[in-house]
Amino acid sequence: MPSLPWRNTRRPMKLYPLDEPLPLLASLVMGLQHAFAMVGGLITPPYVVAKFTIDAFPFTKVDLQQYAIVAALITSGICTIINVLQFEIPFSKKLFGRRLFIGSGLLSVMGTSFTFLPIFEIAIRQMKADGIAGEDAYGKMLGTSMACAILEIAFSLCPGRVIKKIFPPLVSAITVTLLGVALTGTGMKYWGGGVVCAEMIWKEHSQVVDSVGFGQPVSNVPGATCTGNGKVVLPYGSTEYIGLGFSVLAFLVVIELFGSTFMKNSNVILALLFGYMIAGLSNYDDLPYVDTQKIADAPVVDFLWTQWFGIGFYGPAVVPMLIAYVVTTVETIGDVTATHEVSELVTNGKEYTQRIQGSLMADAVCSILASLFTSMPNTTFSQNNGVIAITKCASRRAGLATGFWLILMGVLAKIAGIITSIPDCGKYFSYNFV
Repeated sequence: MPSLPWRNTRRPMKLYPLDEPLPLLASLVMGLQHAFAMVGGLITPPYVVAKFTIDAFPFTKVDLQQYAIVAALITSGICTIINVLQFEIPFSKKLFGRRLFIGSGLLSVMGTSFTFLPIFEIAIRQMKADGIAGEDAYGKMLGTSMACAILEIAFSLCPGRVIKKIFPPLVSAITVTLLGVALTGTGMKYWGGGVVCAEMIWKEHSQVVDSVGFGQPVSNVPGATCTGNGKVVLPYGSTEYIGLGFSVLAFLVVIELFGSTFMKNSNVILALLFGYMIAGLSNYDDLPYVDTQKIADAPVVDFLWTQWFGIGFYGPAVVPMLIAYVVTTVETIGDVTATHEVSELVTNGKEYTQRIQGSLMADAVCSILASLFTSMPNTTFSQNNGVIAITKCASRRAGLATGFWLILMGVLAKIAGIITSIPDCGKYFSYNFV
């Protein structure tokens, strides 16, 4: 039954704990919410690298862009299942005097990290300037990523007390807070029309219209006009984009005020689908907000290795990559701590330390696997913490269902086409952290 906001008595939402045996349907619904909440974030780095760096203007390699999304989804799904299940490393007790794990054993998802995006972009552009083909340059970065992931393996092998000294709780807590602030900012960029055009708004400033830096002309691609909203192309922050994004927020508020417990537990999907429906029914000067051509162009079925990039090594990127792995280590410790808190688990003791160790090992192993799967490094994602807080579901079964949905979205490439057709301004990611 729906709840009424003016009633004094409100039914508290039940928390589904870590080992809750959720029914199959409930697991699939909860997992789909996590998949929707993270899909935009995990496909953006490989998509940007494939389109704007490996390919570049005039963006003719559409199949490469589609493959980058497919590989990211499948890789993230496999790594999420590994992280949720938590596997004990054989003979670790004999070799290290304690049990070591791969995976956190929490409802903690894995995805392509934004931390590595600028490093991949700069390194690939430099290699292209040196005469190396974009695909070969990308392969060299994959090999470099595999080599540098050893640093995070070293961190994961450190005893819990050492990890706490290197990354004390204060640092982790500040990291969680900054992650929330940063991701809220990313969500606001989506709301205004898209991340890329938001970050390129500086090109509209009068000081750089004609030239920038050493007198080089400013490229008009990408520019401050947003192209991720179907066929509608408007400047960043246009009222049309704001209004469409507001429909998602408005429906979320309605669900929170009047929705039943089940609706509140499913509010991520419901709000996103409502915004998608509004976008599908709307247009701007007869131009649609939903680009159905993306769905038509996507293959019916796709998988890993349908495109291949020779694994190589690029020395100048080693130091930046090592720094990036240190950053993701801090992020992962903060993310796992936050997952413990929203799952109503203690943030100290042996079990907590084992989960920190397992999550760091999962980051390293999954980043190596990601390179073998031709995708960018995979690390622990913070997106799911907001969904857990909103839906009150911390069951591992929902995490396994998330991995299933991500793999299915990647294999059934038409689903990836549908996801990529969702207008940037209607995406829901910012509200999962507020």
